[in-house]
Amino acid sequence: QNNPLYLRTFGAAGGGEAAPDTLRFHFIVHAALDHVEEKLASQRTAAAGGGKLDPYLGLLYPIEDYRVYGYVTNSRAKLLTVVDDDEVKDAEMRALFRRLHTLYVDTISNPFH
Repeated sequence: QNNPLYLRTFGAAGGGEAAPDTLRFHFIVHAALDHVEEKLASQRTAAAGGGKLDPYLGLLYPIEDYRVYGYVTNSRAKLLTVVDDDEVKDAEMRALFRRLHTLYVDTISNPFH
């Protein structure tokens, strides 16, 4: 249930990712999945009175020099983004996740994929 299906790191231009960095991001993503479950549980209790659940989870937690943001689809697929930029605006992250979600739905709905 909480196993990453796809993990992609983007490094500096011109260089490949080193193995220790990739392992560190695996750790960060696995740790973020626990925070996703906590956020979902708190949203469910807050929305118990008939409120709507927001798929955008926002900032899950900062770790080292990175910030982890999350999004959950209606089918419970979890999208995570790890960024090293301190000046990320919430509206930009919402737009990013909406776009990723649209691409995900288009890919899953494509019968020729």
